[in-house]
Amino acid sequence: MPSITVQKAAKDLDDLIPCASFGEPLGELPAQRDSCFYNHDGVLMGTWECEPGKLQLNLPITEFCHILKGHWILTDNDGVIVELKAGDSFSFPKGWQGTSEVVETVRKVYTVIE
Repeated sequence: MPSITVQKAAKDLDDLIPCASFGEPLGELPAQRDSCFYNHDGVLMGTWECEPGKLQLNLPITEFCHILKGHWILTDNDGVIVELKAGDSFSFPKGWQGTSEVVETVRKVYTVIE
């Protein structure tokens, strides 16, 4: 029988490791860290953090996110702006394109469906 996979206290994790960029940098590449605790059958779950900066995104995945801390502004290629702060949940639909501006270091928990 499959077992439950747990990542406790995601807001306070101190074991995130540097990871590949979530998008293409617009200017200096912001530092990004991750702690993936589940990776099975094209589904990934974990905690991701990004320091202030801008990225261009073109997402080939569907992703659910819950913001634990920070301030993030997402602007799609049609100019629709979504501003996110701690406590907000949202989803990136597969194929979403636009810019990501991390205003204050963001930490999120995520579920990615490839």
